[in-house]
Amino acid sequence: MKQLFDPLFLGYGLAWGLIHGFRWAGAPIPFLNSYLTDFIFVPTVAHIALRIIRVFVVQNETYRIPPAYLLFIALYTSVVFEGIMPAVAKTCTRDAGDVLAYFAGACFYYSIHQSRLRDTYRER
Repeated sequence: MKQLFDPLFLGYGLAWGLIHGFRWAGAPIPFLNSYLTDFIFVPTVAHIALRIIRVFVVQNETYRIPPAYLLFIALYTSVVFEGIMPAVAKTCTRDAGDVLAYFAGACFYYSIHQSRLRDTYRER
């Protein structure tokens, strides 16, 4: 459980909480309100999936999510939230910036977060 709540994962939660707190207070932060939650969505989902895979599927703490899987998560998220949802829900809008944020989050997770987890495991 300790490995699930590493500092970056906790940072995702803190960022999400701050962004939504400012939204609910009626004082959204323009750029962050639009793209930060989209940027951290893929890393959050990937990190939870990685913990589940490592513990229950492969039972190997060195397993890493392949980049193609992360890109699939970003693509799937883009199709659902930027393609399908705006077509069926009037409160949803299409935004190419959101798509870029999903893919940037996938790249961040692969190059920074997941690599950091691997390095942390090696140090033990």
